[in-house]
Amino acid sequence: MIEAIRSHLLPGLARTGRRFVVCSLLLAGLICGQTGAWADIRYKAYAARLMTSLPDNAIVRPDLEAELARLASAERRRSGRRALASSDAQREGARAQAAEMILGNFVGHHTKAGFDFGDRFRAYMPGFEGVRGENAARDRQRGPADRRKARRLFEQWLRSRGHRRNLINPDYSHVSTGVIQIGNHIYAVQIFWEKQSAKPANSLFLN
Repeated sequence: MIEAIRSHLLPGLARTGRRFVVCSLLLAGLICGQTGAWADIRYKAYAARLMTSLPDNAIVRPDLEAELARLASAERRRSGRRALASSDAQREGARAQAAEMILGNFVGHHTKAGFDFGDRFRAYMPGFEGVRGENAARDRQRGPADRRKARRLFEQWLRSRGHRRNLINPDYSHVSTGVIQIGNHIYAVQIFWEKQSAKPANSLFLN
């Protein structure tokens, strides 16, 4: 009799346990997905606040953004790589990170609010799973904030093995550039990515 009860109940309990595990996994995935989406929304709001928190003498420089994008494509062509398509897709994020660096007096890829490059990138291109990367720099030397200074900043990336490797990565096809001037100093960020790739994510974080 006991054996009959076991044979009747245990398979049902096992199935119930499996259903519970599956439901738990699905719920965990749903929660994680919602958390990621919420982080994306929060970063966009944070980025908007950064741009309005800049000092009065800080201005966005679209002309220098175009110059740095041009220099990036020229260097890639010299290295036998394809030129990059300049895109607005990540421009807001690139400018926001330049603002972050000004306000925090540093050069890097993190934010004081805890957002990393992956968080920032996904906020503007959710669901992207291709290769992406970022270069950041500043030039605080004397002289006007002009194209010559932008070229000098760009040379910092060329002199750094890691930054140059990131710049000429053959997988990249697009770039968004953000440049903010404060006084005679300029802060710049370039975000690179490949378009519509099926490859797994491979973020590059270079200081």
